[in-house]
Amino acid sequence: MRDFYRIGVKTFSVLCISAAISGCATDQSGNTAQTGTEPGVHTTRNHVVAGLASLIGGETFGSSIGNMLDNMDRKALARRQQQLLMAQGDNRTVTWQSDHSTMRATITTSNTRQEDKSIRIVRNADVAAPGSIHAIGARYQVTSSSPVYLSPSTSATVAMTLPTHSVIMVVGQLTGQNWMLVSQHGRSIGYVAASSLQPLSAGSHHAATSGTFDLDAAPAAPEGKTVSSNVNASVTCRDLKTVATDKGKSSTSTETACRSAQGVWELN
Repeated sequence: MRDFYRIGVKTFSVLCISAAISGCATDQSGNTAQTGTEPGVHTTRNHVVAGLASLIGGETFGSSIGNMLDNMDRKALARRQQQLLMAQGDNRTVTWQSDHSTMRATITTSNTRQEDKSIRIVRNADVAAPGSIHAIGARYQVTSSSPVYLSPSTSATVAMTLPTHSVIMVVGQLTGQNWMLVSQHGRSIGYVAASSLQPLSAGSHHAATSGTFDLDAAPAAPEGKTVSSNVNASVTCRDLKTVATDKGKSSTSTETACRSAQGVWELN
């Protein structure tokens, strides 16, 4: 199978998208589903996608078909791929058509699964290193005022308290435990009981009360020393198939994308 293209910079930032980018995925039976709102490296209350273009701009494409893509088509196609990666479920297909050339593509996800990988976690120095985790990389809403502990124990020091209805990034859940490792502005800040958090749905921001706010949109706490370590994690992965056509030529690429604990999809 000939590659459609090879991504030189393989990490795409999956930014929190609502009105700025919203897409519908179509399954093979023809049903449509709105793609979910997902996290990214940095978001604001308006969930804009600023920064995506600059991250994608470093891509290089190895095949002859890929080299026919100009920068605008590269960015547009990558965005369409990300919309589909953010959707839940397998066998969903979206189409893409360049708005200024004859390039077009169909993109399909399949075989969503869990894979064991070693991932890098950045945390405040006073936060205990996690054991193995199930990587999540998604924003959760706090259902009741909840302390953030420096280690996964109610007897540990409390780093801060999360207000009810606030939104926090969940890095992952400790394997076999009722503890979530949470982060703010890319740094893990401690552990919260899983029973105090619920996934943030695509419509949550629109239905939110006036007391709801995203902690990553708030000013960061004074920056202290951070450390990083590799931990064993169960990571969500799915296959991404892209079939591109242009002027009678067709080429296919099938790659694996895995979602990191920071909410970033990485093409392997």
